Amino acid sequence: MNGPFELAWMLLKANMPPFVPRKIDDQLGIGSYRAAYESKDAPGHTTKYGTGEKLADTMVLAQLAEMYPELFVGEQLHPLPTRESDLPLFTMRALKDKDDELSYTEDYMDPKYSDYGSIYGVGGGHNVMPLTYTQERGAPIESGGKWSQHSPHIDLRDKVRSMYPLTDALGIGDNKPENWAVMEGGLDLPEVSEEGAVKLIDPMFDYERQRPFYTPDFMREVSRFQQDLPELREFAEPWYKGLGQYEDPALAEEMLDTIVQGEQQNLRNIINPLNP
Repeated sequence: MNGPFELAWMLLKANMPPFVPRKIDDQLGIGSYRAAYESKDAPGHTTKYGTGEKLADTMVLAQLAEMYPELFVGEQLHPLPTRESDLPLFTMRALKDKDDELSYTEDYMDPKYSDYGSIYGVGGGHNVMPLTYTQERGAPIESGGKWSQHSPHIDLRDKVRSMYPLTDALGIGDNKPENWAVMEGGLDLPEVSEEGAVKLIDPMFDYERQRPFYTPDFMREVSRFQQDLPELREFAEPWYKGLGQYEDPALAEEMLDTIVQGEQQNLRNIINPLNP
């Protein structure tokens, strides 16, 4: 890792140590790739356990959070905080019946990792290999009313893209209200929440976009974004440091390598429009 990124990561890691959830009722929510938990002992941040898929999006978000802290909140990666066998089996399962437990959805994840007889998935222990994240916590936002329609989501996405042209080039999307949080130092966007300033905590990238205009101002932002962007393998180093926590460290390393290699194409798709 380069100096500035590593220093920022170390400071945030020191302030946001991951915790092990005590009960599934501590679950704040579950998406396609991560389940988030709260703890009374760590009110300032959440701990998430996930599949590791969309690692490229996680790294891009972390970089944007460095550049635009008024808009984005990055996630930090950590070694598993306990032995895998001591992590509750509910960790990556759904609290609510309407939600699904985590599973592998990216094409690069071989079905053998969750087939019957594997450590994970059908007949295994955890449904996926648990990987750990933390993130600064804000007040959650729920959508309703107009957000059942498609147009408010597009309007909000386009507003963010117009304010921050780099995010347009990166194809930012999935900016529904649940992916924002009320946080100090954020943006005043009353269409998202009237409870205070907000920040984006869980956007995705590589959505439909047009090639940007490569103006000098835009290229300066591209240079800022790219100059400190680590390699995916470097970014995932905290996970590799925790290999000894898994029941089968060799399998865990193989799966991490598969994720990093598979995410290379996702990263290329995200950042390709940044350069003429």
